[in-house]
Amino acid sequence: MKMSNTSRGIMLAAMLTGIACSAVTAGAAEAKISSLNVKVWDSKQQEGIQTICDEWSETSGVKVNVEVVDWDNYWTLLEAGAFGGEMPDVFWMHSNYSQKYMENDLLLKLDDYIAADDAIDLNNYYQDIVKLYQTEDGSTYAVPKDYDTIALWYNKTMFDEAGLEYPDNTWTWEKMHEVGTILNKPEQDQYGMVGNTDANQEGYYNIIYSYGGYVINDDHTKSGYDDPKTLEAMEMYAQLIKDCMAPQSTMAETGNANLFLGNSAAMGMFGSWYVSSFTEMDDIVNWGIAELPFHDANGNGQADEGERVSIYNGLGWAASSATKDPETAYSLISYLCSEQGQTRQAELGITMSAYNGTSDAWKNSTDAIDLSPYLDEANGDATLVIMPYSRSTIWAEDAKQAFVAAWQDTTQMESVCLALAETMNQQLAEE
Repeated sequence: MKMSNTSRGIMLAAMLTGIACSAVTAGAAEAKISSLNVKVWDSKQQEGIQTICDEWSETSGVKVNVEVVDWDNYWTLLEAGAFGGEMPDVFWMHSNYSQKYMENDLLLKLDDYIAADDAIDLNNYYQDIVKLYQTEDGSTYAVPKDYDTIALWYNKTMFDEAGLEYPDNTWTWEKMHEVGTILNKPEQDQYGMVGNTDANQEGYYNIIYSYGGYVINDDHTKSGYDDPKTLEAMEMYAQLIKDCMAPQSTMAETGNANLFLGNSAAMGMFGSWYVSSFTEMDDIVNWGIAELPFHDANGNGQADEGERVSIYNGLGWAASSATKDPETAYSLISYLCSEQGQTRQAELGITMSAYNGTSDAWKNSTDAIDLSPYLDEANGDATLVIMPYSRSTIWAEDAKQAFVAAWQDTTQMESVCLALAETMNQQLAEE
């Protein structure tokens, strides 16, 4: 007999009674299964997450197997599981896919569990990220795992050799263009900066919102690629592409991160999720991090509200609606997302944690480089804008392909944006 969510909530509440009312240690005490299968797509996070899960296992007695599946195959696997296969018990959910999975009842509804759990209060997380994993009626299907911001990495050696000062929080996009042009020496296989069409969150999304434009409106019903301010921003970005960046073919083939790590680019905008990989490199001593540039619309030489923008996003921990032991699956989610679990995630340097006040531990997890700019942006130096999304977000991948033409020939930037807006509006109308 299928157990209702209400019944599950009653069971969980009973289990929590007398155990400090915390699902961190409860749930698994009466586990129906001996192990949980957990799927993620980032190999750099696997070891740290396994460590946290093992700590939960010491109390619960339930073994956790954390397995990595690359991004493309990850969603293929989940889709196959949704259509008759076997989904993992606990896994990551992303804003690009969450609406589809929630609407089709593929995720375990968490409302009753959260209501009975003193370890999880959704007010302790960024509300934009909480809403990514809620349906219109406010039901929750994943608990925030992390959040990210974007910062500017730079190669100190290249700046020193050119006699240039390092980037700082006074930089505008125009300043980035000026310096990037000086440092761009393609005949020496050195480029001022990197930023291919795949890098929307780390790249052009930030400049669009910095200029006051938008990718999608708040109702998720209209494209902003034809907005005058968006067009102005993308024309500025076109200058960066033309005068400062490696050829699109080079960036697409090699990848932004690899070009930067290989000391072929002086600058690159990278999300905080790259940090664990970058800090493993011996060349870390040659690099620095600064906040993103801003658009000085008021001409006062400082970033006013909305002029320095970091696009941010956050993953959620979800469970399959078909898991054999929903109480135990939720118990693991609760531990991973609790203040204790989120602090461990930050301490281990896995990534910035979604639980408010825990990410200072992430900043202090390495002394190889100063990670402060990522947190400074989140703490008020930048306006955080949630990564643009809609029910299916298929238009985001289409945009990456459409922009290839503009990266190869920047004179096409406006026409590509206008055509993209028309196509995107059609797609949104059909969602």
